Amino acid sequence: MPGIGVIGCGNIMRNAHIEPTLRDHPDVTLTAYYDVDADAAQSFADDFGGEAVGSEREVCERSDAVYIAIPPNAHGEAEQACLETGTPFFVEKPQALDLGFAQEVAEEVERQRLMTMVGYQWRYTPSASAFREALEGHTPALVNMWWYQGTPRIAFNRYRSKSGGQVVEQVTHIVDTVRYAVGEIAEVFGWARNVVHRDAEDWDNDDVGAAAVLFESGAVGTITNCYALTGGAPGGNGAEVLTPDRRVLWQGKTVTVRTSDGEETTEPFSDPPHRFEDLAFIEALKTGDSSLILSPYTDSIRTLAVTLACARSGESGGPIAI
Repeated sequence: MPGIGVIGCGNIMRNAHIEPTLRDHPDVTLTAYYDVDADAAQSFADDFGGEAVGSEREVCERSDAVYIAIPPNAHGEAEQACLETGTPFFVEKPQALDLGFAQEVAEEVERQRLMTMVGYQWRYTPSASAFREALEGHTPALVNMWWYQGTPRIAFNRYRSKSGGQVVEQVTHIVDTVRYAVGEIAEVFGWARNVVHRDAEDWDNDDVGAAAVLFESGAVGTITNCYALTGGAPGGNGAEVLTPDRRVLWQGKTVTVRTSDGEETTEPFSDPPHRFEDLAFIEALKTGDSSLILSPYTDSIRTLAVTLACARSGESGGPIAI
């Protein structure tokens, strides 16, 4: 029975991972919690059992595996504790804002053959499998990715220095699912601007962006993002792939395939998407079967590289090779 510890006791850990899945899973024991806010860690211990402890390393020493769910700019000590103790870990995306640091972690993970998972939950869902299967044997030509919404509710997403920007923190889910279904991205060329929030308080970020992307296969596409919607304007996110004979639209829980014969949409699944990744991680820990993990640290770093390149290109106005 895996004993799981937690580094980072915030809403994402509570509402996406513990409450829906880990709390009542028959094969999981929640062991230890650490947060820079000691009261938050104690709250988790009171609600879910286990103990609040004083450091990341203590969590690792008391656990068979660790969940790291901390702000994007806070990575470093948590991963170091896992590597020093050889503790398998799940880390929420983005796994860092510094690609060099993430590469160092990836190298050590590979050297230790440590079991890891990055929180790209969509890879584990029925819709991602359907998206990938709908493109098998077909040649992607044009690939468009998007995420449109208003001012983010999570405070650190209002600051580029804390979140990396919308593409790095949020649209990364779309980029990763497209990587999974379509293939690797070789180059990006983008723009980013602050249009609506120029005079806003508690804001230091871009609120719109657009990037052209080139895939290794030769396909081209776009990534567009928006924090600028107001007054309940409709947003949304997803990706669409055009091949010579079909258009395949992925929008989270559904996939629609359009051909000359008509249109067909998959049935949406009902479980929360995070549940699929959590169940896969637990099963991998129990069995030692790393093939159950579709988003290991060493693969997910490629998604991070693409999104960080979009952010850099948005600042520099020039193309960046991945």
